[in-house]
Amino acid sequence: MDVSPLHPSAPDPVPALSPATFHDRDGRVFTVRAYTPEDRPALDRFYEAFEPKRAAQGLPPEGPARVARWLDAILPTGTHLVVESEGQLAGHAMLMPTRDDDVREYAIFLDHGVRGRGVGTQVNRFSAEVARTMDVRRLWLSVEPHNRPAVRSYQKAGFRFRAPTLYSPEVEMELDLG
Repeated sequence: MDVSPLHPSAPDPVPALSPATFHDRDGRVFTVRAYTPEDRPALDRFYEAFEPKRAAQGLPPEGPARVARWLDAILPTGTHLVVESEGQLAGHAMLMPTRDDDVREYAIFLDHGVRGRGVGTQVNRFSAEVARTMDVRRLWLSVEPHNRPAVRSYQKAGFRFRAPTLYSPEVEMELDLG
């Protein structure tokens, strides 16, 4: 199966998506909802402040101009979700097209302030449900093997390891949505 990214000119149809409200481990409320163009300034600020830079396969890029170019390239395609906590944009999850119409590449970036509180696992599960409504049959992701908190979060959401390849420094995981 070829899961290499594909950036078509048209975005995935965004499913009818009402904001979903969750509670983190500390009982604090956070919301996950579809990205809208009005979110762009907050998303720019989120990635400009995001740390560590370039930690996940070189993402997010470093510097405002590079962040803007990257977002200009990815936002018109795929399905994008934002995470809001305490009135601030605290995360971005994306389901990006691949060469296989039934598979999306999944990525999530969370602010340090919400990490370690179960937010990522809940957003991963919610993103999988969004993908199911789009008739996607599998999510695929690549993660740095030393990023144990992310790997554990993906596993809790149902992702399983794919067979390793000799040439990949990252761990590949997938979630069967069938």
